[in-house]
Amino acid sequence: MPSVPTPNKQDKSVKEVISCLESAENNFSGTKHLWQDSATILERSRGVFFALWKDLLRLRRLVIKTADLDDIHNLRVASRRFRAVLELFYPFLRKDSKARLRKRVRKLTQILGGLRNIDEALLFFQAKSSAEASADTALIKTLIKLRPGELKRIEKTLKAFNHRTFDTIVRKMVADVNESSIFDRGSISLLAYFSDMSIRQYLPIHRLLAVATVPEQQTSRHTLRIAIKKWRYFFEIISLILERDYTHVLGLLKEYQSILGQMNDVTEFELLLDTIKLPPDEREYAKETLLAENTSLLDSLIKLIERKPLVYTFLI
Repeated sequence: MPSVPTPNKQDKSVKEVISCLESAENNFSGTKHLWQDSATILERSRGVFFALWKDLLRLRRLVIKTADLDDIHNLRVASRRFRAVLELFYPFLRKDSKARLRKRVRKLTQILGGLRNIDEALLFFQAKSSAEASADTALIKTLIKLRPGELKRIEKTLKAFNHRTFDTIVRKMVADVNESSIFDRGSISLLAYFSDMSIRQYLPIHRLLAVATVPEQQTSRHTLRIAIKKWRYFFEIISLILERDYTHVLGLLKEYQSILGQMNDVTEFELLLDTIKLPPDEREYAKETLLAENTSLLDSLIKLIERKPLVYTFLI
């Protein structure tokens, strides 16, 4: 297996950014006023925060009404984006109810994931089988039978989601993103806070990139996938708030997330297989297919890291 070096330039870049952040914090620790552009950034922050919440509520209504698969997928993405913006501004929010909201939205994401895993497994195994044989396999038939149950779970969870109460809570949270909350946290500006958050989210990626290429390091790849996904959502949010062009880094993060996501799908499919009764020969074929897929994806990940290493970036 080709080795994946960790560039010295990357190490130096990370250290320089940390040094700049520490210097800025020391220089402005006694300042009593926010930076000049903070009012605009605060206004955009509140706007993005609330817009992501409203998008989640809109898609919730659509899914309850139509149960359309695309809407279900979009709702799951919307729930992840809202969780990302909630985490971003979490330190500025009052303690009451924010932990409850975070827990409920996370549960929503998880419930939606069950149907997504079944549908992805159907697509995967159908693509790996001949058109004539795919519909007749015990695996395909069982996966199809699992779908109605997952749809009922989704409907039940969405209807139980207390959107009116949470809407009141979110509106208060949006109002909490203000100058006083920044002062209370001891920050000079949201720009400094965003920069600090970016470097904190990049550091686990930096540590995991090399070890994640080892075949046995499935847990590290899972952790790396989550870290990359969080950094990507961070940049999506920040690009709207700061009006910066993060097209390049978002595209690269998407490449990484795609490969790591497919590897995670293989793991989820393996877990599904463990819950399904199959003829021995069909189970063996499915396991061999998943093993070959995982090997191919790991090779793609190694090549991506060698060709396009993820280095730290943040535009101010």
